[in-house]
Amino acid sequence: MTSARKRRCTFFDMKHSNNAARIRLWLRLNKDVLDDAAREHVVVETKWLSHDDIESDSYASINPLKKVPALMVQMAANESEPSHLFESSVIMGYLEDVLPTSVLKMTDANSSAEDRALVSLVVRCHDLYIASPNCTEPNFSHTQGCMYLDPIPTAFTPARRTMDIETRAAKVAEIHKQLCWLEGNAKFGPYLGGDRLTHADLTWFPTAVFMELLLPLVFDWTPIFVAMDDDEEDENVSTAKEFPRLSGWFRTCLSNPCFVETRKEIRGALMGQKEKGRFAAVREDVEAHSGEYKWKYV
Repeated sequence: MTSARKRRCTFFDMKHSNNAARIRLWLRLNKDVLDDAAREHVVVETKWLSHDDIESDSYASINPLKKVPALMVQMAANESEPSHLFESSVIMGYLEDVLPTSVLKMTDANSSAEDRALVSLVVRCHDLYIASPNCTEPNFSHTQGCMYLDPIPTAFTPARRTMDIETRAAKVAEIHKQLCWLEGNAKFGPYLGGDRLTHADLTWFPTAVFMELLLPLVFDWTPIFVAMDDDEEDENVSTAKEFPRLSGWFRTCLSNPCFVETRKEIRGALMGQKEKGRFAAVREDVEAHSGEYKWKYV
């Protein structure tokens, strides 16, 4: 390729975003490929954002949903405006298109049609039923938001993203339902799609880090995901008996340094927010309605 076709990509990320973290994982796993590509035709740089950044008008011009991830692509030697992409699966698909030698692909030619369909299904269920509100209007929120979106406006939750108690209870039940489906239908060989890492693992792992910390903290669940070699964890803690395969998968992922680093970033950001008082209002809301709704499923 000539320098005129060189792409300069800016990846917009937040340390605690699970949807952005799957791309961060992909970039780390493909570091060698990216290093080679940077010399010829593709450069990917990361820009870290704050809560104030994503609420700004300037960022809304990049991602009108005011969420991460987003990707800005500028063609070298081209005076036209850069193109903007958002939604994790779209960004990952684009990066795979421009980096044909990447080590992970959604459509792995070396796997069977059935295995590829399973990976797509696992990713699809996560994105539809856990990580997306499927509506951009105020107070429509993703299922995972039940773990951390406040019932009233706070520094961490703008008014348009607050969550009422009935919605929160329904979404906790949905988390349990989707985890049960995943436990029963993924391959665990030892990865979700079989014997190799796939998009399924990159998609679910960052969300599992959220659940590792927040389901016990906010809803008093027995831990599902526990990293036994983490100094911050009690190595004697028992995991929920309902999800032995998910628990084993989580630890398998943590044998890879890229996953370890990503988990550390997400947990560090969440623990920092906890120290500033985040999650307290959610816990108080749950405790105030402890007799009205079911919160603890395992």
